[in-house]
Formats: sequence, C-alpha cells, structure tokens
Amino acid sequence: MKKSFITLFIILAGIFSQSFAAVDQEIYEDYMDIISGNCVIGDYQDAVKYLDKLITLDPQNKDFKKLKDLLYQLGTKNQRSFITGYNADLDKAFAYIKQGDRVSAGNILKDATKSGNFWVYSYLGDFYRENRDYPQAVAAYFNAYQLEPSFTQALLSIAVCYLEAGQYEAVQEPIKRFIYFNQQCDLAYAIRAKAYLNMRQLNDAETEIVTALALNNDEEYQLIHAIILYRKGNYAKAINILTKLSETLQTSDVFKFLGLSYLGKKEYSNAMLNLDKAIILTNDDKELNQKYNETRELIKNINVTKLQEEERQEVKNIYEEKPAQKTLEKENPTPVPIPEIKEETQDSDNDKNNKKSKKKKKKH
Repeated sequence: MKKSFITLFIILAGIFSQSFAAVDQEIYEDYMDIISGNCVIGDYQDAVKYLDKLITLDPQNKDFKKLKDLLYQLGTKNQRSFITGYNADLDKAFAYIKQGDRVSAGNILKDATKSGNFWVYSYLGDFYRENRDYPQAVAAYFNAYQLEPSFTQALLSIAVCYLEAGQYEAVQEPIKRFIYFNQQCDLAYAIRAKAYLNMRQLNDAETEIVTALALNNDEEYQLIHAIILYRKGNYAKAINILTKLSETLQTSDVFKFLGLSYLGKKEYSNAMLNLDKAIILTNDDKELNQKYNETRELIKNINVTKLQEEERQEVKNIYEEKPAQKTLEKENPTPVPIPEIKEETQDSDNDKNNKKSKKKKKKH
C-alpha cells in the first residue's frame, strides 16, 4: 500500500507541473486542488468525481486515467487517508476524535510530535484551533511549515488563527507570504479583506474582496463585499447585492446588513422588516438588537411627530378660517344696492321743432 501512496504522489506531482492546452488552466488548477485535497483526507470517491470532469475536458490525457485507476484501488470499503495510514499515531488520534474523546486525541497528537512529522504538527494545530487555543495552534502550524517549507497551507492556517483571535495586524505577514506562493487562492484574498475590514481600512478591504470575487464569485465573498459597501456608506450598492443574495443565502448577517443599509437610507419600514428577520435567525447579537430598538423608536417618533403635525394643522385651520373669511370680504365687499333711475326719453329733433311751431301758432 505504501508503494501505492508513493505512486499517487508522483502522479499528482507530475500532473501539477504540467499545463494542458485542452483544459483551461484555471479550471485545471481548481480541480486538481480539490482532487489532491480529497486524497489527503481519504475521500477518494469525491476525488474521482472531479477527475472525471478533467477527463471529459481532456479525454486523451493518460496521466488522468492512471490517477483514476489508482484512486479506484485506494477507494475500498476500509479506505483510510494515506496520512493516517502512514502514521499510526494520527490514525489513533482520529479514532478518538470520532469517539468524541478529544482529550485522548490531543495527548496522542502531542506525543506524536516527537516523530518530527509535519503532518502531525498540522493536525495538532487544527486540534488547538478548534479549541480556540490560538497561540498553541500558531506554534504548531509554524513548526509544520519549518519542517516542510513547501507546505504553505500552514501559513494560511496561521493567518486564519490570527483573524479568529482578533489580531488583524498579525494576519498580514503570513497571508502575504502565502499569496506569494499561491496567487490564485481566492480564500487568501478574502481573509485579508476581512482583516482590513476589521481594521477599518475599507478601501484596501474592497480591493482584496473584489480580487477574491474575480477568482471565485462565492456567496460568502459577496456578503463581505456588501458589508464593506455598507461600512463605506454606499447603501444603494449594498442593498442591491444583499437583496439578490437573500434569495439563496438566508442568514442572519444577510438580513442584518440589508436592514442596516435601509436604515442608512432612512427607509425605516424596510429596515424594520429585515432586522426583524435577522433577529429570528440569530441567538444573540447586541449590535443587531440595539439597531432594531433604535429603528423601532425612530418609527414611533416619526409616527408621533406626524400625528402631532396633523393635529396642529387641524387647529391652525380652525383658527385661520374666520380671519380668512374677513380678509376675503375686504377684498371682495358685498355690493351696495343702487336705486333704480328712470331713464328720460329724449325727443328727437323733429319732435322739438313741431312743438315750437305749435306754440307760435297759439300766440297768433
């Protein structure tokens, strides 16, 4: 079996060092990362699935077929990771972990470090990290890296420990060294974006997360991007991302920052609606509860103010109604009735002359 593991390493190393015209290089690297990762943990069945995808893209590749045959040989009912199979102490430690006996697993891993195996230190680091003993975890990962400098995954693990411990400045050095060797690793840029976000270096944070999204349009990265936009006060863009994201990723953080973004735009009804959803999906979030109560008070005050304004307007209308009528009367007074004047009929010139001639005749 040991020979099979060595052969597997040789084939994987050979394939990794090649570049195939028939397969897009980025897709090829992503699939090979997944395949090698599954081989490390002993999940050969899943590794074969991704290998089949590569064979579909490049059916003439003989190395892919050799690797598939070997994975079938390893994928038996009693399959074990080649790491645990190679190191008996690791095998025992994982057996204790499956039983829930983490104390015994930890003791075995500590004793196994005497062998100087970098994998032992790596798993010991994982053990400490799961227990949130970050100083011990960092020390274990660093020993793994010193024993095997090509094992750059240890640098990424160190950065994650610092991030989870809230030591954001300390994240920068290991992640910088890791990215130097792994420039296509989207997770590394996302980790650095989170560190910058917590350091309030928002422009740097956005640069890093945009890089991560260019490599992998992951939903978690979209959420980080939206949070950065919210922190920068770009509420409209944050709402646009989070609204689409809420259709597939319905978590407390999605609705929380969607609500906070609406709050930033003073759209209080939408803010309350989404903050309410966020509270339902979380156990305890002090910031969320505080913002929810603040928004509720704002809406309450707005409604009270609106009601008071309406009442004031009604009173104002009542008191202004009579003066308004008087003003109207002054501007348009009631017309005084004018007595009728009878119009005198004016005689025509001929009639006047006739009357004069009649008077003269009477005198004579």
